[in-house]
Amino acid sequence: MVTINIWQQFKALITEGGRVVATMTANNGNGTSQAELRDGSVINVKGESVGVGQKAFIQKR
Repeated sequence: MVTINIWQQFKALITEGGRVVATMTANNGNGTSQAELRDGSVINVKGESVGVGQKAFIQKR
């Protein structure tokens, strides 16, 4: 009998380094920006090339 780990099955569905769509809320002037995710949470990201109010793909490295 083979035991299947449900967590390993779940992790296999998620791509490593996946991308999410975020709306830029601020360019901080120091090489970083603030971005709002679809769930309403706000994160800091590298880069300032996307204007405030525009959408961008955010990729975890």
